[in-house]
Amino acid sequence: MNNRQNDDDGLLMVRFKLKPENANDFEKWKSEAISCVKVFKGFINITILNRLKDADYYHILIRFDCEENVKAWLQSEARRKIFHDSNVLWITERQEVVHSWNMFWYRIFEGTKKWKQWAVTFIAVYPLTIVIPTMVKIIAKVIPLYFFAGVISALMISGFMIFLVMPFIHKLFKKWLHE
Repeated sequence: MNNRQNDDDGLLMVRFKLKPENANDFEKWKSEAISCVKVFKGFINITILNRLKDADYYHILIRFDCEENVKAWLQSEARRKIFHDSNVLWITERQEVVHSWNMFWYRIFEGTKKWKQWAVTFIAVYPLTIVIPTMVKIIAKVIPLYFFAGVISALMISGFMIFLVMPFIHKLFKKWLHE
């Protein structure tokens, strides 16, 4: 099994419900399905997330070396046999989603005018460039940071931008951005 990753990797996420009385059938089916997908072109690895205690859904993540091989798997006869066998009627509410590894928060701006992207990004980054360096200066008075102050500021600004501010700002301005 190859665990490498590159920007072209493709991921197939399968979500489904399983009738509780068919847990043993699922285990047998799962081993057959894994054996089948492992020999498919471009297969990298598979992760099976068993349902949480009070959740109904199971999740299977299948990684391929490129999105084209994910799509080929979705159209393959081998996959069709796995899911359309009359013995797997106990899998319900199956959903499949293809995800590319090169997705990132700025992809939400596709089709948006550049000046709107700039305005929203400015609204997100400006307060951070004022607040974070000020906080780092205050910390530097107590703990000498020397040349690390700039690195810490940059790490905090970029982290807040990606994980907190941009998702919030995008939700706030989504309608306007995509008009």
